[in-house]
Amino acid sequence: MSFNGSIIKTKIKEVGQTIQGLSKELGVSRQTINGWISGAVPRGSHLVKLCSILNLKPGDFFSESTENILSVPLHRTIRNKPVSQDMRETSQQLAEQYVNLFRQAPTVAVLPVVRVQQRTPENAAIIANTLRELSGIANDKPMDYESAFKLLSKLGVYVIFRSFPEDLKKDSYAFYSRIAGQRVVFVNIDTSPLDLIYYLLHETVHATRDEEPGAIDIAEEEKFCDLVAELMQFPDFYIDNVARYITESKQPAIIINRMKEVSRDNKHSLFGIYYRLKHKGLMPEGVMVGGAATNLKTAVPTIRQILFSHKDSRHYVEALYALSPNFMSLIEQQVPECSIRKFGEWIGLDTSMDAQAVMGEIARRKTQK
Repeated sequence: MSFNGSIIKTKIKEVGQTIQGLSKELGVSRQTINGWISGAVPRGSHLVKLCSILNLKPGDFFSESTENILSVPLHRTIRNKPVSQDMRETSQQLAEQYVNLFRQAPTVAVLPVVRVQQRTPENAAIIANTLRELSGIANDKPMDYESAFKLLSKLGVYVIFRSFPEDLKKDSYAFYSRIAGQRVVFVNIDTSPLDLIYYLLHETVHATRDEEPGAIDIAEEEKFCDLVAELMQFPDFYIDNVARYITESKQPAIIINRMKEVSRDNKHSLFGIYYRLKHKGLMPEGVMVGGAATNLKTAVPTIRQILFSHKDSRHYVEALYALSPNFMSLIEQQVPECSIRKFGEWIGLDTSMDAQAVMGEIARRKTQK
């Protein structure tokens, strides 16, 4: 069972206390109190006295187990590899770091959910069109990574950028989790945005369907989410236009160059458009993209490079707010009360110096609102 320290924030207001006053009464520092709020377990004597001051029982802090408030239901792996037990455990451990943070997240009255009775191509198209309309993308345009992040924001989904552990990053660009009732998508910060779009849209579909892990056929659900993501990223009108443009020539080299041009101009992967054209039967025989797709991808900065394109913390914070406004609003509420170590863990920063600079920038931004 995990320690739910977020109760402290609620109860001190009810009893007319403050964190500063509580720290004096208990004989501990404010940082210690903030550590408890973030999930550190108080010593026995402190816990007993804390309960006395807040009119609680020790068991009130341990009322929920992690398993009841956190799930990592599904992954869309790279090249559709089987999800290993190591992957499940690693992603679970990563998500567990945020349990106490999301316990403090505001409750949203209505969360957008899209459900259909059958996983048919027609229903996949309905969901795809609904989500594209919500994103605000033009009907004739493919989804780029910025539009995908905007859609997640509008859906009330929290996006967390992290450097994935080695046994996860080789097979996963992103995964979806539910934490303390909140919908969360974790993104590998070292991913190219061209690669990320499709996988991000796949996890978006999971978030909008919001199914219980035990209530779905995983293989069938994954195939259905794949189809919805394809239709979201590349609508039929766009695909038909691309097909007409690239097949004006019958030479494979010219076709590939035109596909590269289209992919570069519209900020999507070459592999993505290639497979979508192939699935619709619009790709000429004998055309293989291979190294052309790799060369296009390496010319585009990763998410990490986009976030850290400038060395100053202000640019980094602004970039985070642009791509992940829901998560940053939640983080903002914790500054300056949480410890630098815990803040650095949540935000995925490697050093305390970096974390402290970013905390200062968020605090500055908060005061200017």
